[in-house]
Amino acid sequence: MSPRTRGGSWETDDVLARVAARLEAGRGGCRFIYVRKEVVEEPELGPEVGQIGLHELLVERLRARGITRLYRFQYEAYRAIMAGRDVFLVSGAATGKTEAFIIPILDRALKEGARSTIIYPTKALARDQVARFWGYAVPFLLRMDVLDGDTPTKERERIYESPPHVLITNPDMIHFSMARSHRFRRLLRGVSTVVLDEAHVYEGSFGSHVRMILERLRAYLGEELLFVASSATIGNPSELGELLFDRPVQVVEGRPRRRGIAYHVLVSSGTLSRWTVAARLMRLLASLGLRCLAFVDSQQMCEVVARIAKREGANVMVHRAGLLPEERHDVEAKLKAGELDGVVATPTLELGIDIGLLDAVVMAAPPPSYARYLQRAGRAGRRDRPGYIFTVLADDPIDAYYEREPERFFEQELTPVVFEPYNEEIAKIHLVAMLLERGGRMRLEAVPRGWEKALELCFHEGYAIEKGEWLLITRRARREFGFYSLRSAGREVRIIEMGTGRRVGSRSLPMALHDLHPGAIYLHQGRTYEVQELDLEHYAAYVRRVPDMPFYTRPIYEVGVSELELTARRKADGVEVAYGSGQITKTVLGYTIRHIGGDEEEAGVLPEAPLVLLDQPISWSFRTKLLVARYGEAAQPEAIHALEHALIHAARPVVGAGLSDLGGVSFPTGHIIIYDATPGGSGLSKLLFRRLERAHRIAHDILANCDCEDGCPRCVYDPFCGNNNRTLSRRGALRLAEAVLAGQIHASLGLEVLGEGGLP
Repeated sequence: MSPRTRGGSWETDDVLARVAARLEAGRGGCRFIYVRKEVVEEPELGPEVGQIGLHELLVERLRARGITRLYRFQYEAYRAIMAGRDVFLVSGAATGKTEAFIIPILDRALKEGARSTIIYPTKALARDQVARFWGYAVPFLLRMDVLDGDTPTKERERIYESPPHVLITNPDMIHFSMARSHRFRRLLRGVSTVVLDEAHVYEGSFGSHVRMILERLRAYLGEELLFVASSATIGNPSELGELLFDRPVQVVEGRPRRRGIAYHVLVSSGTLSRWTVAARLMRLLASLGLRCLAFVDSQQMCEVVARIAKREGANVMVHRAGLLPEERHDVEAKLKAGELDGVVATPTLELGIDIGLLDAVVMAAPPPSYARYLQRAGRAGRRDRPGYIFTVLADDPIDAYYEREPERFFEQELTPVVFEPYNEEIAKIHLVAMLLERGGRMRLEAVPRGWEKALELCFHEGYAIEKGEWLLITRRARREFGFYSLRSAGREVRIIEMGTGRRVGSRSLPMALHDLHPGAIYLHQGRTYEVQELDLEHYAAYVRRVPDMPFYTRPIYEVGVSELELTARRKADGVEVAYGSGQITKTVLGYTIRHIGGDEEEAGVLPEAPLVLLDQPISWSFRTKLLVARYGEAAQPEAIHALEHALIHAARPVVGAGLSDLGGVSFPTGHIIIYDATPGGSGLSKLLFRRLERAHRIAHDILANCDCEDGCPRCVYDPFCGNNNRTLSRRGALRLAEAVLAGQIHASLGLEVLGEGGLP
């Protein structure tokens, strides 16, 4: 049966026709279920470059590059930046948003000698972009330099001695160097504009870190500092700009996607796992001579897909966080040189790193948000050739939701990019940094607004002491400052190979509990390790190399919630719900064994998966933001637990959450707590608190439209469930959801009856 299409027929496209035929001819019942053809025209043109007042030397450079006219949105951005307004640029990949900010920056440098700093989220991306910038620079009059951890000493000395007009760097370099280097601080003096490119990645803990870095920059350089952000298409550019810069911004919008034709395909995995189907698509595309990038949101599933693809005959490698920098650079170089059929990546390759031109993108699962989908999809398509984007739908509640009505997938709203602007766990790190910037002491009145709880944490954890009107740093703070990563709020756990002492990689807490508990199988660039010990006192996991195994592991754990502090309350469909913070304690009790590949793999989420208990449970606690709601005076454990799962699944399209971004726990008292998995909070539970009515309706849809007996992977099972999906009832949860939508839930929040024994 032909899939439904929208925007024109696709059967005449040879690539799609051949992939569809070969996919359906294989075992497992995989098939295309929906194809959407997209045609994007060139953005609206603006004035000629010689007619807008640009410096004549810059006009010459632009014309030499083939740019004779600006796009309308580029001209609008130029005028706003030149007028000294904070700007948030929003446009898709390869649509010209980089030129929208680099042209006014270079123009100001030529006319006024103005200096700017451009911040990229990674070193690799910064170094990719500098070559592009040089194409517009005027030799001998403008200097641009990259300064990061890889900059050679001689080059670094030259930069310090002669500051460039445009300094290109990354948040990590600013964070650590401002705190530790007076020469770096002196280098920044005179910078009048800060550009934050790829700003859509600043969500969750990373967004909190970057906001606080910008606060430090503004405190150092002055309130008149001009901010510019550039981002792929998102749903809340004005709100995100204000979150990042703590003041209003002017939004300038371009096109959501590059010019040309793209085919968006939803693929049913049939009876196979999504990982197997994603790997098979990579092999089929490679056999047709197409280069492919596959996205997976879990580090370990990234390794699983690559292993299956290699077994199927595709020459692929892995690109993910936790790899050593030289390993990631090697993968990027080989893909760009055409030495690989493709790469399996976590979101590390969502950004505009130059990995050459790609024909196709395969997403092993729908991304956390539609904005992230558009960003990943934008990587597919060479010049004058179609791009192909395949998204695999499998046995998952949200996948089943979109499989029933695939048009909804492409009609999703662009969910906001959010983070917690006053995450105290993160602010304490930046408060220590501010102390280091000021020689180890600062007046208490200089502590930024909203950092009061971070100040309390610094006192409690021995990072600072109070002496009169002064705040003083401690030796412990100086020693531990470098132990925190900007990519997380929790401490990094080093992964060390026993016998050699070699560092294999790292994982941040609390997810390190999931992946690095004793007995866990840890996959790394095709190599298999077994975790022997997790030492949380010294933040190290010790692993040993083992032969390849046909399985991986998932933890069994308990969740405890204590010390609730609720700051806001409301009713959602009559249900009492509150938002605030609490202490989360995760205790890993054991793990289940899940099979890799074939028909068995998806069975790994079933309660029958083999269980191994740890000799000694492992616990770790963190404070975070959460919401608590009560769905009746009492509830069957099976029903309230299943409703908790359905609400967390529903939160994915409602707030743009990934599978592991939110956690939950339910209680027989009818209470459900949904918390940010990020220490200190990510902003997602706050957004869910505001949008809970939408989650109620999607949860009801999930529960009402599954035809299973009383619970399955397509409705209430969750791959991250702490008790391995035991004690679940879809029918009981459906009755609760129906009562919610009928306005029949009238229980008071009554937190005094909330006990410790919840179900995660």
